[in-house]
Amino acid sequence: MRSLGFTLILALLAMLVGGFAFWLRAGGSLDSIRGVPPTPVGQSLYSTFTPNKVKSIKVSQNNMRAIFSLTPNGWQSSSPWKDRMDARAAVGIINFTLGMRVEDLSPVDELDAQKAGLRESGVDIRLEDENHQVLARYKIGRRTPWLAGVKDIEKPVPTVFVWPRDSNRKKYIYACTGDITPLFKDGLKFLRDHRPFYFNPINLQKIRIRAVQGEFTLARETPKSPWRVVKPLELHTDPKAIKSLIEGIYELQAVKVSDRASVTVPTNASAAQSTQIAITSFGSDVETVLNVSPPETTVAGDAKATVNDRPNTIFDLPLKPEPNLVSLADIPLSVNELRDPSLTNLNIQSLRGISIQSGTGTGIVISRTPPQPWMATIDGQTHEANEERLYALLKAVTEGRATSYESDAATDFTPWGLNRPFLKLRFLGQDNQVLELAFGIDAKGGYFVNRIGTPTVVRVDESLVASIAVRPYEWRQARLLSVDRQNLITIVRTSGMESPVFINYNNKADTWKGKRDEKAIDIDPEHANYVLGILEGLKVSRWLSPSDQAANAALATPLLTLTVMERTTDEMDTFKGFITRTVRFAPNIRGSNPGFYYGQLDSDPNPFLLDRETFSKLATDVIDKK
Repeated sequence: MRSLGFTLILALLAMLVGGFAFWLRAGGSLDSIRGVPPTPVGQSLYSTFTPNKVKSIKVSQNNMRAIFSLTPNGWQSSSPWKDRMDARAAVGIINFTLGMRVEDLSPVDELDAQKAGLRESGVDIRLEDENHQVLARYKIGRRTPWLAGVKDIEKPVPTVFVWPRDSNRKKYIYACTGDITPLFKDGLKFLRDHRPFYFNPINLQKIRIRAVQGEFTLARETPKSPWRVVKPLELHTDPKAIKSLIEGIYELQAVKVSDRASVTVPTNASAAQSTQIAITSFGSDVETVLNVSPPETTVAGDAKATVNDRPNTIFDLPLKPEPNLVSLADIPLSVNELRDPSLTNLNIQSLRGISIQSGTGTGIVISRTPPQPWMATIDGQTHEANEERLYALLKAVTEGRATSYESDAATDFTPWGLNRPFLKLRFLGQDNQVLELAFGIDAKGGYFVNRIGTPTVVRVDESLVASIAVRPYEWRQARLLSVDRQNLITIVRTSGMESPVFINYNNKADTWKGKRDEKAIDIDPEHANYVLGILEGLKVSRWLSPSDQAANAALATPLLTLTVMERTTDEMDTFKGFITRTVRFAPNIRGSNPGFYYGQLDSDPNPFLLDRETFSKLATDVIDKK
C-alpha cells in the first residue's frame, strides 16, 4: 500500500509538470531559467518593442528615483517632482534603448563592474508598457575607451557600458553605441522640462502678449490662415517675425527650475512692470499663461516666472541672450516688431495706373492696358515708360520697410511734414481700388510716409525715397540707340587721345574692314560683331538732368567715343541718305575701376549713367592682334 506522503509527492510532481506545460504553451522559454544567450556584436540589445509601446519610464541614480508616465498632456513626473518631463529627454531615452548596438561584450565575472561605473554611480533605466510589463531594464555606466562607426554618421560615436538587469540577462556586460549619460547629471534635473510652454505650433490659434509697450492679441482663423494683430488694432503681420515669436516661446528655456514651495516669488509687481504671454490652441478656450516677474535688480540676468498649467514650478528665465538658450530678449514681444513693416501690399498683376505728383515738379502718369507695355504721360505727351524706373518704384513701395512707427492715431500730420507732402503716389487697380501714399520731411530731415485715409505714420529710410523717380526725364525709355544692322555702314571708335579706328561693315558679305590713319588694319570679326550686338540693344542705367555738372565736366574729355553711320531708307527700301549718331563715355569717378560711366548722345540734351559691365563690353578692342 502506498503511503500518503508518496501520493502527495506524485500529485505535486503532476502539478509542476502540468504548470510547466501550460507555461510553455503560453509562450514561456527555458531562457528564463538558464538565461538567454548573449546578444552578438553588431545587433541591437533591445529590439522586441516599438517606441509607441513605452508608457512609463523609471530612472534611478545615487538613491534618487524618478518616475514618468505618458499622459494626454505629454510625459509627466510623479516623483521626485509633480511636474512635466522634458519630452526630448523621454524620446532620447527610448531611442537610445532601441538604438544601442552591441560593439563588445564580457561575462560579468570577467569585468570589474565598479570600474565600469555600473555600481553606485550607474543609472538604472526601466521602460514599461501600459500594463506596467517590463520592456527593457538595464544599467548605464561610464563611457568606454572605444569609438564606433555608425552608418550615415560621419564621425565615430562614443560607446558606454550597459548591463541588462532583466532577470534572465544579467550574466553579460556590453559596450554599446551612444551616450545619454549627460541627461542624468545634477540629480536628474535635466529630465524635468525647463520650457514653460508645451504646445503644437501648427495647432496654435491665439497669442496674447502684455509687455512694457502695452497689450495686444494675435490670432488666425484656421491653421493655414495668416496671423493678424486683432487687438487693439487690425494689422497685418510680418511672417518672419511671427515665425520668430512662435519658435521663441516654444524653445524658451529656464536656466533653473525649482519647486514653488522653496522659492519666494515677487508679489508686488504691477501689471505694467511684468510680462505676460498667453497662448490658446484650436478646439480649446483655455489659455496657458506665462507670467514673468520683473528682475529683482537692474543688473539681474534672469527673472522669476510661473505658468498656470504647472502651479508647483518656478522658472528662472534668461533675460539676455545666452549660448544654446532662447532668452526673453530673443523673442519679439512688441506689436511694432510683429506687424508687417511693408508700405503696401500691392497686387502688381492687377495694377493699371500710377500717379506721381511731386510737390514742385510736373505730374507723371504711368499706365497700361494689358498686354500693352507701360506708358508714361507727361505734359500731355505719351511714350513708352522706362522699365527700370518702374521696377525701382514698385520695389520701393512693395519691398520697402518702415524703420519705425511714429503713430497709429495721428490727427495732425504737421510734425512729420505730411500736412504739405513733397510727394504723393496714387495706385489704381483693375477693380478701381485706390491706394495713396503721402511722403513728408520733418524739421530734422527725417522721411515719413502716411497711407492717406489712415492715422498711421511710419518713418522710412532716405534711400527708399531716393529710389523713386519723380523727374520727367527719368521716365524716358531706357533704350539709347536703335542700330539697324541691315543699313549699317561704319562704326568709328575713338579711345582717349588715340586716333580713331574706322570699322566698315559689308552687310551682304557680312565682313568687316578697318582703317586707321588712312592705313588698312585687320578687324577681329567676332569682336566687331560682339560690340555691334551691344550697340543694337544698348540701354542706359539712368537718365540724368541736362544741368548735371559732374556729367558735363566728365564728358568734356571722353574716354571712349563711338560714331555710328547708317543708310536711311523709306518703306519701299529706297535710299534716302545717311544718318550719323555719336555717343561719348567718361568714368563717373577718377580711378581704375569706376562703378558707372557717364554717357551722352550728341543729339540729346540729357546725359545718362551706364553700368561698368556694359561699358566694358562696348570698349572691347576690335583690332585683330594676330
